Amino acid sequence: MGSIAIVGGTGPEGLGLGLRLALSGEQVRVGSRKLERAAAAAERANERLRAARCRTVISGHENRDAIESADLVVLAFPWEGVEGLLPRLAPQLRGRLVLEVVNPLVRENGIFRTRPVGAGSAAETIQALLPEARVVSGFKNQSAEELVDLTHPLAGDVLVCSDHADARARVMDLVTRLPHLRPVDAGRLVNARSLEAITALLLNLNRRHRAITSIQILGLDRSAPHRGA
Repeated sequence: MGSIAIVGGTGPEGLGLGLRLALSGEQVRVGSRKLERAAAAAERANERLRAARCRTVISGHENRDAIESADLVVLAFPWEGVEGLLPRLAPQLRGRLVLEVVNPLVRENGIFRTRPVGAGSAAETIQALLPEARVVSGFKNQSAEELVDLTHPLAGDVLVCSDHADARARVMDLVTRLPHLRPVDAGRLVNARSLEAITALLLNLNRRHRAITSIQILGLDRSAPHRGA
């Protein structure tokens, strides 16, 4: 894939995804608004990689520096930061492949649910804020806790959707590099609404059953990545 920048890479989801990508040999650059936070997160990540006997090194940068030479930009910060951060980064993200893993969730009375979003989903909002980027939605349903724990093998399907078929295919190819995960083509970006709702369901199942759940789509060929029309 080349260089991968993770904006929001200091949080658990971004850091966990960065670890797994680095473990597969990808060059990962953690981004943050503050260089010292990015550097500290990168050092924590590298400690985990060394413990896993992985020689790949994650580097820490300010967001703009992380994005500068990236072939793929991952947006992994909380939903609350979307409208404040992305307009400032939009010029730099013009024409780029952007993978967003943002879930607009709220917890009320111990129950997780999706927050009402004007555009319909976080993914559609991000594409509207980045009209000249190719936005892909994926890794919505993967647990940050499992991603960070490199001793724990991943399992399940990664549903990927985008209005840009070529960008969707590139992210699906990236998923195939992560052991035991299968990419599934989930079609157009509007389907991210369902992916975000599934995340809320999984979190509620986790809480109820004291487990860490994932998803697998039955009825598809398990021998190869599934791509729709």
